Amino acid sequence: MKIGFLGPEGTFSEEASNIYLRRVPGKNELIAYTTIHDLLFAVERGKISEAIVPIENSIEGTIGIVTDMLVKDVDLVIKQEIVIPIYHYLIAQQGTKLSEVTDVMSHPQALDQCKDFLRKKLPKVKLHLSYSTSQAVREVATSLGEKVIAHGRVKGSIFAAIGNIASAKLYGLKVLAKKINAKENQTRFIVLGKQDHPPTKKDKTSIVFSIRKDRPGGLHDVLDVFAKRNINLTKIESRPSKKALGDYYFFADLYGHRRSKHVAEALKEIKRLASSLKLLGSYPACRQAGPRATK
Repeated sequence: MKIGFLGPEGTFSEEASNIYLRRVPGKNELIAYTTIHDLLFAVERGKISEAIVPIENSIEGTIGIVTDMLVKDVDLVIKQEIVIPIYHYLIAQQGTKLSEVTDVMSHPQALDQCKDFLRKKLPKVKLHLSYSTSQAVREVATSLGEKVIAHGRVKGSIFAAIGNIASAKLYGLKVLAKKINAKENQTRFIVLGKQDHPPTKKDKTSIVFSIRKDRPGGLHDVLDVFAKRNINLTKIESRPSKKALGDYYFFADLYGHRRSKHVAEALKEIKRLASSLKLLGSYPACRQAGPRATK
């Protein structure tokens, strides 16, 4: 089975993918994609069987491009979720000292998550954006663009990257500082495919719905459907529909499988109340990956 993930190698997406592979029997192949668009369309068109993408971070919130595509662009469902702790490291060429670093590059979210460390330890560094944390580490290890001289130095500058420990090992680089991001940082990944997961008795279901503008209390009525059946919502979030100002979709995660009687009844009633309802899948509630080695 071919399973796609958001690459390149050395990303947290690859780490989540390797965790997932340990749960899936048989011989499976991981394929890296450079964009979420390409990755999700590859599953939609049958080029790969499943896709693993990040959907939510405990600090930065929901990754909107994933939820937007699930509503409008692809007919895929969630069949698994994986939550892993996120640790960022400051990484540079061998022989580099922390005090020598003049420039730091990484993904915008990683830079933001490490802003306290950067402000305290490297207040004068210049920050540079990259497509992913792994790309930043790779650039520090190899080219840093066309103006590279050698060993992470560009016109007298000394670059470091913010990434994970796997990318540092992949390129044989030095870790200048460990765990430099905010505490309690976790990312939730989802596995997308054409079919969701059979019931396991410990399941979650994800949906997206919209309400009629001319229906006062429409959102309250939908939430009341869950409340009167004692269905616990683990998340509800609005996203702009991009159709008109003030027009929103509502994403909700809830405990229970779509096939269970109380959830099935709730979804049937919500379909009557809402102007639109799309089932995004039922899947086992996450078994967290647990602590990882950080040396």
